[in-house]
Amino acid sequence: MVVTTLVATALVGTTLISPAAAASPTPKVGNCYNLTNKQVDGAHPPISPAINCARLHNAETYRIAKWPLKTNPVDMVYEDALSIAETLCTPWKPELSEYFNHWAWYTPDPAAWAKGERWLRCDAMAKNKAEKYISWRGQRLYSGMNV
Repeated sequence: MVVTTLVATALVGTTLISPAAAASPTPKVGNCYNLTNKQVDGAHPPISPAINCARLHNAETYRIAKWPLKTNPVDMVYEDALSIAETLCTPWKPELSEYFNHWAWYTPDPAAWAKGERWLRCDAMAKNKAEKYISWRGQRLYSGMNV
């Protein structure tokens, strides 16, 4: 997984961490997750399922795309994989969501990749000025809520 922070529409800073060993759940747009920093920085989504958006969470899936190459992103040059993820995730425009200022992307773990899964999950997140992830209750994507 790669994490990219947004400042308005400019992308700043990124992180790529090695893959996890567990099976990736199949993602869906609108899913909510309460992720730890370690899970956010992981190369693949955590094996825990999505949670009810009414519960406390810090990530919402806003787009699922198909990875366009046969090469697994974790086997690619970092900048190349990031460029593809940025194109496919196309972060939201600030005027559509003033609340979210961070996004993360995930691809299938090695076991799911070997089975032919090629999705890319794009999650919206928010960080405060201290670079800590903010948690909330209720879905904020597509709700028109700008906190």
